[in-house]
Amino acid sequence: MRPRARHVSAIRSKQSVGDVQRSSARSSRGIPAALASSLTKPATDRTARSAPAPAAVLSRDIPPLPTAVLASGQGTNLQAVIDAARGHALPIDLRLVLSDTPNAFALQRARNAGIPTAVCTFDRAAADRAAYALQVASHIRRAGARLVLLLGWMHVFAEQFLNEGFDGVLNLHPAYLPEDPGADIVTFPDGSSSPVFRGPRALRDAIASNARYTGATLMQITADVDRGPVLARRPMVLHPGESEEVALERLHSVERDVVREGIARWLEARRPA
Repeated sequence: MRPRARHVSAIRSKQSVGDVQRSSARSSRGIPAALASSLTKPATDRTARSAPAPAAVLSRDIPPLPTAVLASGQGTNLQAVIDAARGHALPIDLRLVLSDTPNAFALQRARNAGIPTAVCTFDRAAADRAAYALQVASHIRRAGARLVLLLGWMHVFAEQFLNEGFDGVLNLHPAYLPEDPGADIVTFPDGSSSPVFRGPRALRDAIASNARYTGATLMQITADVDRGPVLARRPMVLHPGESEEVALERLHSVERDVVREGIARWLEARRPA
């Protein structure tokens, strides 16, 4: 990945991000055909082991894909992607890191790596969610990015974001989601099951319900929030009495593996046969 000149822009918008996509249909819009096909086949369990395409093969056969990362906080998973791109483990060209939080440490991680940054804030009291989605999309288009990674991005976009023609929009979710996007019960590798924890407080909800497991999932965004096709997922045991902060710290290492595996699998699915 070639370091690029730093570029910081700030937009203080009066638009708010709202609930994504209110469609009740299980849409697969924007999913590459090869990936959509692979995700409809019976899946081997990807929960307890990593099985991405070999990094060397990906790097040799796939030109680096221009990529933008959206992050609201510390950027721990962003750092994993930066390191993987630098080490040629993922053939992506990081063109932009955008945050809705001006002091997010993710922005500093990007600057340290020579990646252009942007800040796009919003006012929750305003109602024009579509306009905010289009503002963020315009930053991504100007950077020339075709893949969008939501890594710790705390807001759900209006559906207009999905209509901007990006090759893919992948989201990291802090829970172990089922392979079937329509399911509301998830089964873990040991055969136990629990309700599915969707939404921004998934980890907190899992702890509050005394769930045995949490986990992490990288999925393709569709018009139905947290119900897109699963690219990679792993469970993590929750310890009795464990605080959300302690559990989150442990979850970060699981997330990093899931992010790398899921991106590699998505890239592999795009490669011509």
